Amino acid sequence: MNPKFVDLQVNGHGGIDLLTAKDAEDVRKVSRSLYANGVVGYLPTIITSALSDAVRAIKLIEEVRKNPAPGEARILGTHLEGPFISVEKRGVHPQEHIAKPDLNHLKALLNAGLIKIVTIAPELPGAIELIQYLVANNVVVSLGHTNATREEAIAGFNAGAKTVTHLFNAMPKPPLDGTAQVAIERNDVAIQIIIDEVHVPNDLVKETLAKVSNRFIVTNDPIAAAGLGSGTYPFGGMEITVKDGQARRSDGTLAGGIGTLAGALEIMDSIGIAKSDALASVTTRPCELIGVDYQSLIN
Repeated sequence: MNPKFVDLQVNGHGGIDLLTAKDAEDVRKVSRSLYANGVVGYLPTIITSALSDAVRAIKLIEEVRKNPAPGEARILGTHLEGPFISVEKRGVHPQEHIAKPDLNHLKALLNAGLIKIVTIAPELPGAIELIQYLVANNVVVSLGHTNATREEAIAGFNAGAKTVTHLFNAMPKPPLDGTAQVAIERNDVAIQIIIDEVHVPNDLVKETLAKVSNRFIVTNDPIAAAGLGSGTYPFGGMEITVKDGQARRSDGTLAGGIGTLAGALEIMDSIGIAKSDALASVTTRPCELIGVDYQSLIN
């Protein structure tokens, strides 16, 4: 049986960037490209951007989500990766659009479409209140793009955040004591991690997955370049160059993934991760996190 994958963090695919998609057909191109790579369901992911741009993109995504077509990966909702994130840990997110936690800004995003996950930095002033608001409104909160201390990370999880966005990337890495360390220790936190031999070294993946078995979720964090090969591609308002199997901005900053979930399964197999645990991380487990029935996707 070929696994039918679910990816909770998709910035783009097949040459199309979801934030700058021109129309619903562009969004469908992403869905078709993902489907061709074994993905049956996904969360389009909107990175930090101007509010008007984010709302426009979410509305296009909604058009497609409400009218799925054969041969397309199903859109399960949207993942907002920002704009309430750490300036220090922004990665390629544009600094000029990073915002202070603000309920009206958040509500404008939530009103644009079905939002399933919001990535937020818990250390920001007002972040805890936003986390509590999101949880009360059945939106999954993920801690990410964060420079939180141990205490700040614990406060975020205690407020209701229940997962982390791309563990180790855009957060202090152990032995520094922060979000990654706390997430690994807490059995009530789902670990989202990119496994592609670029974002996290395989030895760290192996060591970490041993500690978080049965609660890790693998994402590709794919960008427009995924599914295409070497070249230069859009990502938000930037250009990203792909070469030697890595996607980077002109200053060298890593900019999302170009791997496949089938490739992630192969890597996990090569480092001795139990097949059932690995398979759940790209199929049923992501669905459980966002409250979607996996069987309904594959039937």
